[in-house]
Amino acid sequence: MAVTGLVIAVGLTLLLTIGVNRPAAESDEAASAHAGSLPAPNAAAPPRGVPAPVDRPHASDEAELAAWAKEVGGLTGIPVRAVRAYGLAEMWMRTDAPKCRLAWSTLAGIGEVASKHAGGKVEPNGELSEPVVAGDGRVGPLHITPAKWKAHRFRAARDRERPDPQHIDDAAVTAARVLCAQGNDLTGARAWWKAVAAFGGSTKFAQRVYLATERYAKASAAAGR
Repeated sequence: MAVTGLVIAVGLTLLLTIGVNRPAAESDEAASAHAGSLPAPNAAAPPRGVPAPVDRPHASDEAELAAWAKEVGGLTGIPVRAVRAYGLAEMWMRTDAPKCRLAWSTLAGIGEVASKHAGGKVEPNGELSEPVVAGDGRVGPLHITPAKWKAHRFRAARDRERPDPQHIDDAAVTAARVLCAQGNDLTGARAWWKAVAAFGGSTKFAQRVYLATERYAKASAAAGR
């Protein structure tokens, strides 16, 4: 009986005390980063993909952009039409926001996390065969919030038509304008993390974008060899 009572007492003690002296639980983001599955915020900016072609305002660079997009798409697995849009945005931001130094690979990372590049449902003309609308109201293949779309929307074709969030070119250039709006150099770690986290609404979003950006940048390194 004494032994039985001792076992019961020990069991009750364990039940009552388990968890009492445990440290406060880490957030999911911090725990994942600590475990190595997600990158630590602000530690570094992701590597940059092979540069998009040089933008030539007074000459057609369409053929060069198309060839670059085809090669990079083959290396990364990103749909070629989406690569073209991300590359075009990088090219234009070199002139429109030169201090930003935005790389197409960051836009590709956002496109991957947001919608897997619209699920590959991008028509040759850049329009989506099926609209992309997230549950929280974000629109288009890069999931831009209505407020950010209204503030930074841009028509990539410059044909005086209304910018369309369901057009990959308009979405990519608008996303680039959002990311570069604060005038920071996105090759810097803190600036990159701040811009991408603000774009997606969370640090975890930025962590996932970092991993996708890094993967695409490394895969594209063989371009032109």
